[in-house]
Amino acid sequence: MREAEDLYGFEETHGTSWRAVLEVKPEDKADRRGGIGTSIFVGVSVVVLILAISQLPMNSGAVKAVSPLPDANPHPNQGGFGQLIGNLIQSKTAGTLRDDFHTGLGGWEGFRSSSADWSLTGGEVRPASLRLWKPSSSLSNYELEFMGQIDHKSLDWAFRAADLHNYYATKLVMNRPGPLPNAGLVRFVVLDGRERERVELPLPLTIERGVDYRVRVSVRGNRFLTSVNGQLISSWLDSRISRGGVGFFSEDGESSVLKWVSVSERDSFLARVVSHFSLITLPTAAVAGSQ
Repeated sequence: MREAEDLYGFEETHGTSWRAVLEVKPEDKADRRGGIGTSIFVGVSVVVLILAISQLPMNSGAVKAVSPLPDANPHPNQGGFGQLIGNLIQSKTAGTLRDDFHTGLGGWEGFRSSSADWSLTGGEVRPASLRLWKPSSSLSNYELEFMGQIDHKSLDWAFRAADLHNYYATKLVMNRPGPLPNAGLVRFVVLDGRERERVELPLPLTIERGVDYRVRVSVRGNRFLTSVNGQLISSWLDSRISRGGVGFFSEDGESSVLKWVSVSERDSFLARVVSHFSLITLPTAAVAGSQ
């Protein structure tokens, strides 16, 4: 407007120039800034609530084979607005699936029927030939976590399984009994039904038969990280299979027990929104005082 005034000029109307009309008092500016900040906060909150509601499941008569994931927050004492929202809609935004096998093996498919080679007793499964978890089949980037035991020799699993002929495989192997480090990790890839590039690595661990081990596999892009009971044991880079779910198996001479499995997808839009909100923290005392 100043440039326009220099070029063309403005006439004063009723004794008041455009400069006087546009003049804003400092206190008015502060009020406007406060109003804009409130409007932005309310607007973002409404968007998050709408997205959360849109993710809620509709009532259905179908039987669900997946149980909800229990609270796995590694920092339960942290307070904050973002953490509050994350706790409310975590299972929806992260696409978390969980199976504790109490509803049977209907969600697992393989070359044979589920009752032919997998045994299920008291919510514990003994895998045999490879079976894939159907709800995870379309995923790409996720966190696989499960609890299992080695009954004889190894505990075996698959990830990024596009189908029964194309997948990555890993084994936690007990090489020999005894108190010294006796563990190894075997990994390979199966392409078009043919195993390729089997690698066996020693691990600085001592594992025992019949002991529960919590395994976590992070599948992100072309990098796969594996940890056992919170200890990182493997980092693997490969780009040949970009999408696929999870599965379990046991080869000849091997036996293991699987107690539960969960898969948390991290690619959804709502999950990314909530991850940004997790950066907004408020003092715990302030949050408690607002209740």
